[in-house]
Amino acid sequence: MFRSFPLVSIVIPVYNGSNFLSEAIDSALNQTYRNTEVLVINDGSSDENKTEEIALSYGDKIRYFNKKNGGVSTALNLGLDKMRGQYFSWLSHDDILKSNKIKKQVEFFLKNPDTQILAGSFESYDYDGKTSVFSFKKNFVFENGWDVLTKWAHFCTMLIDKKFFEKVRFNESNTDAQ
Repeated sequence: MFRSFPLVSIVIPVYNGSNFLSEAIDSALNQTYRNTEVLVINDGSSDENKTEEIALSYGDKIRYFNKKNGGVSTALNLGLDKMRGQYFSWLSHDDILKSNKIKKQVEFFLKNPDTQILAGSFESYDYDGKTSVFSFKKNFVFENGWDVLTKWAHFCTMLIDKKFFEKVRFNESNTDAQ
């Protein structure tokens, strides 16, 4: 059954992320689309509990999980297991969402019910404050994984129907990226 205002789960995997985590959480909580839940998955941070203290300071505004370090894929898969929403949104602990990101994407899904994955444009800032904008020149359909990689689809811009993850999970053997 398709609900008119489906719940969106914003999953934030974090490892030693006390430097930017509060900004990421705030951007998730400040979405104009209100039917969201925010899950913070601490992937065994070793930063004298700084990451955990920040996450716990949000109380019941977020759902917090702490696990043994295993890499970002294991944290994302735990988020998939714990999420309650119909849609999954990955937000890295050092990224921020524009306030209308989820609203715009849910509206698209409601108008296009066969869609399972939706990606969008994004901005990147370097340490000197220089901005780079990555945007799509036209609408297109991802036909395969290569399309995702070659068309600059950043995973943190995606909104993914949870049904997609019935057959596919994040590769937990990829432990290089924290």
